[in-house]
Amino acid sequence: MQKEHLPTTAEQVIAKYHSTLRREQTLDPNAEVFIFKTFARTVEGWLPQDKGAPILEIGCGEGTFQRYLQSKGYRNLYAFDLSSENVHICHQRGLRHVCRHDALQVFDYPGPEQGWEMIVCIDLLEHLPKSELCRFITAVRHRLRPSGSVIFQTPNMASVVGLYHRYNDLTHEVGFTEKSVCDLLIASGFPPESIEVRPAWSAATWQGRLREMYLTALHRLIYLADGQATPKIPTRNLLVRATPLTEETSGEDRL
Repeated sequence: MQKEHLPTTAEQVIAKYHSTLRREQTLDPNAEVFIFKTFARTVEGWLPQDKGAPILEIGCGEGTFQRYLQSKGYRNLYAFDLSSENVHICHQRGLRHVCRHDALQVFDYPGPEQGWEMIVCIDLLEHLPKSELCRFITAVRHRLRPSGSVIFQTPNMASVVGLYHRYNDLTHEVGFTEKSVCDLLIASGFPPESIEVRPAWSAATWQGRLREMYLTALHRLIYLADGQATPKIPTRNLLVRATPLTEETSGEDRL
C-alpha cells in the first residue's frame, strides 16, 4: 500500500502563506503608501538609474515591492514566489508577470542572456535551509551582469527584537548577524570589498523616527558589556548589497 505524502510544516504554510500568517494588512492601500516610503529610505538609492534595466525579484510575496518599482517607472520587471496563493494575489493586483517558481531552482529560471542588472531578495534568506544557502547565492551571483548587484533584506539577530522576528514565522530556517551574512556572501564567491551591510532604517512617520532613536539607545545600552564585539546595526532587519565586480569574478566556478 502506497503511503500518502504528508506535507512538511513549511510546505503546508507556504502553500497558503498569506492567509496562514494573516497578512491582510499588506494589501491595505493606505498601508502601501507607508510601505513605499520605507522602500524609499531603505533601497531606493541602490536601484539602477536605467528604468529599462532587467530586475528580478525572488520571493516577491504579495507583490508590494513590484508595485513600488512600477511606481518608480521601472518597466523590465520579473518576479516569482513559491506560494501559489501569493502568485494569485499578485495577478489580482495586476502583476501578471509574476509566476510560481522555487528560489532554489533560480538557475533554471529564464532570463536575459547577458544577466540581470539587479536581483532583489527581500525577507527570503531566512526561509531557505542553511545547507542550501551557498548554492543559492552562488547561483544568484552567476545570474548577475558583471555590473549588476544583488540586494538582500533579512532579520538582524543582533537586534534586541531579533529573536522575536526569527521565530515569529514558522517557515524561518536560519538567522544572521552583520558578520555572518558577510561570511555567507564571501563563501558564495562575492568579493569582500563588494559587500555592503547597513541598517534598514524604515520609519515613515515621526513616531517611527522616535522609536528608531529609542532602539539605537537601547541597543547601545544592552551591548555595553560586549566591548569591541558590539554589533553596530540595531535595526530589526539588515540590508545587504553585493556585486560580482568584474566579468572574471562573476564567471568563475560555474555551476
